[in-house]
Amino acid sequence: MKYSPTRILGALRRRQLDWLRGAVYRSFSKAKLADTMLFESFQGKVIGDNPYAIFAEVKPNNSKFELLFTVNSLTKAPEGAKPIRHGSLAWLKALACSKVLVNNTNFPSYFRKREGQKYIQTWHGTPLKRLGRDILDVVPTGSYLKMMDREASYWDYLISPNNYCTELLPGIFGYQGKILETGYPRNDILVNRVGDRELIRRSLGITDSSQLVVLYAPTWRDTKRTATGNWKPVNFLTGNLGPNVTLLFRGHTNTHQAHSDQVARGAIDVTSHKNVAELYLAADVLVTDYSSSMFDFSVTGKPMIFLAPDMDDYIAKRGFYFDFEQLAPGPILRDEANLSETLENIESVKLQYAERYLAWQRKFNQLEDGKASKRVVDQAL
Repeated sequence: MKYSPTRILGALRRRQLDWLRGAVYRSFSKAKLADTMLFESFQGKVIGDNPYAIFAEVKPNNSKFELLFTVNSLTKAPEGAKPIRHGSLAWLKALACSKVLVNNTNFPSYFRKREGQKYIQTWHGTPLKRLGRDILDVVPTGSYLKMMDREASYWDYLISPNNYCTELLPGIFGYQGKILETGYPRNDILVNRVGDRELIRRSLGITDSSQLVVLYAPTWRDTKRTATGNWKPVNFLTGNLGPNVTLLFRGHTNTHQAHSDQVARGAIDVTSHKNVAELYLAADVLVTDYSSSMFDFSVTGKPMIFLAPDMDDYIAKRGFYFDFEQLAPGPILRDEANLSETLENIESVKLQYAERYLAWQRKFNQLEDGKASKRVVDQAL
């Protein structure tokens, strides 16, 4: 594989910056631990997901800890939390000195959990596509496996949304610690805020109740990068879905750096909307591909369609954990041309896939009762 000079220079700069940050981080390693809790979601690119749901559960009854939330240049900390810019001096100190860390992905390679720190790893999705050690087309290097093992060894708790993940995730990450099978905190609002559907739709500019609101949320592709090394946005929709359809486009967090207004192609761009679960409440139908959004959206019971024109190639390169074609709770379309017709007949689609959908919910959504955040806080804090 050939890399552009721009991408190589960018990688060298990032490596140098990581070295400098690591040195600063280590300078705080002897400082006294502080009564702070650091919440982080996708390196501050998102103020949402499981860390935010746990934060919202902690905040009302918190009297001991100062609550910190990692942000970047485009995000703002939620009310009740102090913003800490990712990679900043304050962030490095918070990472080294906070008594409690809550994250939905890994911290940098220079992170070393200190004695007295508690680290709650929430992760960020039920996997269809293979992860970590299980990716078919990639043989992890010894250094990468060592980094994975080290990171997982720091977790005091790993949050699992269902028994499927409880059985799968330890092998993916090389984790041998305590798993809290609680349901996903981020899905609590799908149960507790159903009544906010119209309010959320209006906030997105959707005032016509007769419109079919379709949320399109494709995942990222390992093989698609820009010249600078960022992950390319993915959008397989090129045409209009009809006058009765309002389309929302949600880009994956990994593609934020390369995202632009043109990517949504005329749809309402909700890539930066603070909480994707609110979009699940607003939508009538989810269109996705291999994204873990399918496992969360199914909590709502609303129909799903899978637009997957590159599915054969994706399976060959990445691999799935189960036979998706046999279990998918909605139609798998290999061509965008069939999407409009499928949406026009969505009620028939619901009936056709009702049995599969129910089986899917029984397997993946049994614990999604709106109380997952409380269970995490009660058991881990």
